[in-house]
Amino acid sequence: MNETSVPLCSRCRRNLSAEKPVRLPDTRVYCAACCESMAADTFEMETGETFTKWIEKHPELVMRYQPLELTVRRMSFLFPVFVSLIGIATFAFSIVQALRLGSGVVTAFSFPVTLLVAAAMGYVASRKAPSGAMKVAGVLLTVLAALSIPAVGVLSYLAMGKTFGYMLLGIVIVLFFGALALRGGLAYLRANKFRLTLKDGVFHLQHGSRNETFTVDDVAQACVVRPGTVGATEGALGLKDGRMLTLDTCLSDLHALGVVMDLRFREEFPPSADDLARIRRDKLRKIRGLS
Repeated sequence: MNETSVPLCSRCRRNLSAEKPVRLPDTRVYCAACCESMAADTFEMETGETFTKWIEKHPELVMRYQPLELTVRRMSFLFPVFVSLIGIATFAFSIVQALRLGSGVVTAFSFPVTLLVAAAMGYVASRKAPSGAMKVAGVLLTVLAALSIPAVGVLSYLAMGKTFGYMLLGIVIVLFFGALALRGGLAYLRANKFRLTLKDGVFHLQHGSRNETFTVDDVAQACVVRPGTVGATEGALGLKDGRMLTLDTCLSDLHALGVVMDLRFREEFPPSADDLARIRRDKLRKIRGLS
């Protein structure tokens, strides 16, 4: 056999003529020892197979949201929308009742209009206000509008009675559940029709009508958070052109992508079960020695 055709491990540079090389979807070749050391025991606990056996059956990594995750995100949008509609109906009922009881249009709409004016002024003062005296004036007007809300609320209650309670309840429901619906809708749109694949060293991203392709060599840094990681909900791939692709921990095949990226970018191997046991024994000896 020609020596130039003998594969070398891309990490430890060991000659693999006497063993079966492990070819990963990023086109690199590794020895089984490097792959299993980087995957550690957590990969086998998640999949029921060692990394080398699993990757042989999956030459293409497919990162996408599971149907159950999509259902949860869809319901996290639809349920707040339904409750928000109830809040809108409650608010409309209060306006109709106020008009039927003889309250004028100005009285009926004074409180919600005051809320809208205060919110608009707050937005302009925080985002769009120019510098200098105009900014100070905008902040003062925002404070005055906010302070006028309780006064207008008391006057509206005195004029409309319990009908004002329905109005206030409707506004609170719309604001609270409307914010939840917006958050749930953004999360669902982010997950809907998302698919990221890695095969032969090429990433192919599909997200709705968007299609984009980039190679593994375009990735400058990677932080792939595996499912179940405490305190982390997402990772990311940083590209050389400055862009970043966020990856939620609920994506499929993310555990395998983490191993592939760690083999490329991680300098040290994670501690094995034997290493962890030895560390615990050393700590126990120190504790006993101190006691």
